[in-house]
Amino acid sequence: MNDSHNTNHYDCIVVGGRPAGATLAARLGQQGLRVLLLERAVLPSPPAASSPVIYPATMRLLDEIGADEAEYARGTPRLRRFVAEVREDFRFTAAVPSLFGRDYIYAIDRARFDAALWRTAAGQPGVVAHDGASVTDLLRDGERVTGVIWRADGLEQRATAGCVVGADGRFSLVARKAGAHDCDERTDLPTTIYYAYWKGVAPYDGAEPIIHSFSAGRGYGILTMDSADGSTAVVVEGRAAALELGDATADELYLGLLRRHPRVWRRLAGATLATDVRGMRNIGNKYRGAGGPGWALVGDALHQKDPIDGQGIYDAVATAKLLATAIGDWRRGRMTWERALEQYDAAVRAETYAMYVETLERVRRELYTGYSERAYRTWVRWLSTDREYQRRLMLLLARGLPPTGWLPSSVFFGAIGRGALADLVRAIARRPAPYAPLPLE
Repeated sequence: MNDSHNTNHYDCIVVGGRPAGATLAARLGQQGLRVLLLERAVLPSPPAASSPVIYPATMRLLDEIGADEAEYARGTPRLRRFVAEVREDFRFTAAVPSLFGRDYIYAIDRARFDAALWRTAAGQPGVVAHDGASVTDLLRDGERVTGVIWRADGLEQRATAGCVVGADGRFSLVARKAGAHDCDERTDLPTTIYYAYWKGVAPYDGAEPIIHSFSAGRGYGILTMDSADGSTAVVVEGRAAALELGDATADELYLGLLRRHPRVWRRLAGATLATDVRGMRNIGNKYRGAGGPGWALVGDALHQKDPIDGQGIYDAVATAKLLATAIGDWRRGRMTWERALEQYDAAVRAETYAMYVETLERVRRELYTGYSERAYRTWVRWLSTDREYQRRLMLLLARGLPPTGWLPSSVFFGAIGRGALADLVRAIARRPAPYAPLPLE
């Protein structure tokens, strides 16, 4: 086949045009490769359940491909403060650390964000982008994947490529058709999430936009994040068993849990739902094989972990960068496809595995561990309200600290000691506790 005369042949076909696929296509296009980018949905449209959080580390990667922050975060407030309330016991406030030139995070509108990244990719030389295009099967030459069959506007089309990449999410068709195997799967800590966007949510303690977390201490927590155009994302996540629907609908369960907690409902009582309640049950935690003859995976198609810390979009754009490097090395003849996949798999593990382990450890601590009343009144509070602990936790989430060893024993026991001493000093001086929750009106 003479590739130079075949308009349906590409260096790479990317299936899925959300953050992983769009940023991969943009990077490949900027390398001078010819890329076909296919997305099943018609953009802009919201994706399946996904965390809307992006940290400075994510924005730094988006800067590299020329994505315009003013476009993808249009109308979205910069969040510089995190407030956590734990039952009726205590609360604490932590600042978003300054990293990579930014001291804020976003809870972005995913429809707007994804569409902006799609336009960035489609605008690159050599990138041909089609949304509303459903891939139905893979083409093969023996065991090697050589292209895709896709449909748009009722017409079936075929395209071939040097490699096909599945950027098509948790339920990846490419992974299924190519026979990708699961690995490092964790099924012992399943969680379920429900969320919706609201309008007219009351401020927490002033006009400043914030992230507000409420831990119910019953195997689930509630997170509110000020988002685009005056909307607020309100998320309930917990142990899968704690959020079983039973005879209720998702709306009934979601609203019932929010109404149950006055510290959350005081902000929502006068607000209105702006979207349907969406969710995902029994969220998976695993990797898949990075690729095989003529194919590779990226983003959620490759690696899935619990959304408790909002790391999904970072993982998507970070693995896209790593795959773009591997594909570029292969296309330029620097290594075989098999060696490029080995390099890519090793780089993905180096980038994501330690955070994978730490994320699941946080799920275990936050949602699966039952603490005693005494623990809440003492060491859990002492640790949570300690400034050094808070600083290190925020740096961990923002990718400013490596996950391995982020909380050394000296910091843990130092926080316990400082907390116990502070309680003693306040008791002697009869001073009020600075960590007391806000009074309910």
